[in-house]
Amino acid sequence: KTETNGVAHDDETAATSTDTAAPSEVPVVLSSKEDGRSESLYDLYGVVHHQGALSGGHYVASLKSEVDGKWRMFNDAQVYEVNSRDIVDSSAYILFYVRRDVRNAHLEDFWDINTREGEGLTEEEVQRLMSERERCSIS
Repeated sequence: KTETNGVAHDDETAATSTDTAAPSEVPVVLSSKEDGRSESLYDLYGVVHHQGALSGGHYVASLKSEVDGKWRMFNDAQVYEVNSRDIVDSSAYILFYVRRDVRNAHLEDFWDINTREGEGLTEEEVQRLMSERERCSIS
C-alpha cells in the first residue's frame, strides 16, 4: 500500500498513460481515513473513455459486472470483454468508484423515496415546461 495526497493506494493498480516517461498510477482500489473515522475502501467499477481528438471523437464505457466480476467495454451496439489491466489507460476520462461498505445498499437505505402529495411537478407541468423550451438541433 502506498499513499498519495492523503489517499492510500492498494497494490491493485493500473497505469493511466502509455505515452509518458513516468506513467502515474490510478488505483483500482482506493482507501482513505478521515478525521478519526475508520478506513473506507473504494473499488473501481466503471470508466468512461474518450477516443479521438479534443475537437471530436467518440465515448465508450467500461463496466465491471456485478454478476461475474469481468470487465466489458460498451461501444455503441458492440460489447467486448476486456482485461482488467487494460481498463485504465490514456483514454480514461471519468472513473467511477463505489465505497465497499455501501456497495449493496439501496437508495431507500439513505433517503425517503416515498412520493408525497403536493411535492414536485405534475405531469402537465413537466409537459408545459418541455414544450416551452427551445429545441436544439445539430446540422
